[in-house]
Amino acid sequence: MRFLKTILLSTITILVLSTSCKKSEAEKYMAYEKEQLKNGPVQDSLFMGLYFGMPKKEFREYCFDKNIEKKFWQGGRKNMAWVESDLEGLQFPAAINFYPNFTNDTITEMNAAIYYKSNVETDEPLESDALLKDVMRLLNNWYGGKTFKVDSPVIYKNDVYVHLKGNCRITVTPDLGGQMINLWFYDLKGTKKHKS
Repeated sequence: MRFLKTILLSTITILVLSTSCKKSEAEKYMAYEKEQLKNGPVQDSLFMGLYFGMPKKEFREYCFDKNIEKKFWQGGRKNMAWVESDLEGLQFPAAINFYPNFTNDTITEMNAAIYYKSNVETDEPLESDALLKDVMRLLNNWYGGKTFKVDSPVIYKNDVYVHLKGNCRITVTPDLGGQMINLWFYDLKGTKKHKS
């Protein structure tokens, strides 16, 4: 009987310790970020030929050339002053709307939004998170890395997904209707790496 009580008490102690030591997704992300910054690859490539560290002048010339090729144009659902382009790799025809932030005239951040181009007609209605799942698959195909779901501290806000590979952190937030997925690409080493 005494032996049984000891085993039971040990099991309860182990369960309590393992539950109290369980890390939140945010804590897991922070540990992974630290490890990636120390040992991860340099991930400067963004999408469609754009990259962290691209000079502002080169970005403008590149977009101008792509506009002549009818691959980039000004406008889009997210922001009419941004650049829009068709986006391949999703389940339905889609577009990406984007514009970078510059530090010392080089790209260190990229703001973007992905959305299906028009009302998608399917035999079955789309799930409310269909676009989000599609975008997450696309990010995994483009970059690899890991994704973490972080609960929103605000009740009416959607949860946030953080995708990370090396120095490239992508924060993914669906809009409230799920019709647009907002992306924020951030170069975690950018401000140090691109100082002049």
